[in-house]
Amino acid sequence: MSLQPNEVLIIVLVALIVLGPKRLPGAIRGIGRAFRQVRDFSTTVRQEMDATISPPTVEPASPPARTDAEVPVAEPEGDDTQNRQPDVGPAGEGATSDGSA
Repeated sequence: MSLQPNEVLIIVLVALIVLGPKRLPGAIRGIGRAFRQVRDFSTTVRQEMDATISPPTVEPASPPARTDAEVPVAEPEGDDTQNRQPDVGPAGEGATSDGSA
């Protein structure tokens, strides 16, 4: 809602007639203060509602750097249960140099 210049002029003239030239400046200041308080109040309410609806996000702390020993080994994709080799203990236990048991 915006007022056209001719509408503002009519409002000022009516206020001048009703209030008189001595009380008009004080009335205008009072109206300005009231509008400022309403604007400040609405800004505060809007900020509180925004904070309640969407709380600020907190960035998680970065994980510690991994060493080469901590890097997980990637498993091959797909079903390889038929191609797996049996688990073999330390050298000499159940294994031969040609791979047969």
